[in-house]
Amino acid sequence: MSAADVLLQDLLSGDATRIHASASRVAVTFDHALLDALAPHADRIERACAGVTLGGALLANQVHLQAALQRLRYWQAQAGCLCALTPKYLFFDPRKLIAQGQMQLLTVGDAEDGWGECHHVACTQCGQHWEATDREYHYPWWEWKAA
Repeated sequence: MSAADVLLQDLLSGDATRIHASASRVAVTFDHALLDALAPHADRIERACAGVTLGGALLANQVHLQAALQRLRYWQAQAGCLCALTPKYLFFDPRKLIAQGQMQLLTVGDAEDGWGECHHVACTQCGQHWEATDREYHYPWWEWKAA
């Protein structure tokens, strides 16, 4: 069974734990084969997850499912480079994207406001420059701005 098949089964399962884990993975994937396989099922996934409470303490875990669905629909519409979605999801860690080869590190410095570290990066697919600032409150998150 392929990774896409496993993720699709999880997303259609009605099980909050499986949906949350798989949606979190899909929300940050740049894997073209995975996106090609899952994108046609976005509406089906959304229907299967309707009414499933995903929990979450400070932030509703529903954000992971919404980000995954947005990513699948964006990919299916061929709306542009996937890096355009980074500002819409708080959990894109530029260090992971650099390690995956999706972003190239340009510089690292302090955030303009003095709160957090700012990674200046460029998308390796389209060349778009970004500022990704490490923000933390009750959990780590990243603020992305086009540079």
